[in-house]
Amino acid sequence: MKNRELKSAVVLCGGMGRRMGSDKGLLVMDGRTFIEIITDRLLEYFSEVAVVFRDSSQACNYRDLLDSSIRVLTDEVPGVGPLGGIFTALGRISGSAALFLPCDSPLVTLEFLLNMKDAFRVMGDRCDAIVPCRDGLPEPLHSIYSVKIRDHIKGLLAKNERRVRVLLDSIESCRLDAISLDPTLRSFRNFNRPEDLRI
Repeated sequence: MKNRELKSAVVLCGGMGRRMGSDKGLLVMDGRTFIEIITDRLLEYFSEVAVVFRDSSQACNYRDLLDSSIRVLTDEVPGVGPLGGIFTALGRISGSAALFLPCDSPLVTLEFLLNMKDAFRVMGDRCDAIVPCRDGLPEPLHSIYSVKIRDHIKGLLAKNERRVRVLLDSIESCRLDAISLDPTLRSFRNFNRPEDLRI
């Protein structure tokens, strides 16, 4: 990564939402869908925002919810999970890197976004990925990835390796304490089951 301003952000929205029983980006909080909440927040601080869907059919379900400036992408390699979404986006963004977020993190805070942008400004030139860690464990879907690792991801997928944590262990990843990025840890709150919506 070159040491520069982080301009791109990507929302990974291709999951099936089996545990939730529905497409998680379409869940509603305070009268707005998760995808609207997240993308509206990102548009305030990033000049390029993209959403990766599993296919064009899923993307159509979101058409009326996305700002016209948002780039709509679909998985180039279908059915391989978040790693496939990262692979797709890294080949399509205009910047040298992007912050990735899952579509079920509507509580992402301004503080987290600005701290991640600051982290990129300081260490982006020496890291393939900048990864928050909670209790020593990485939060790979709330991380910054460089476009230069795309070929490496392609190699992992060719070997049927889909785990993002395997990617992190095989590249130069800089890890940061999640609490230093968001003391409330709200940014990392995921919604996986219907009962999780009772906050």
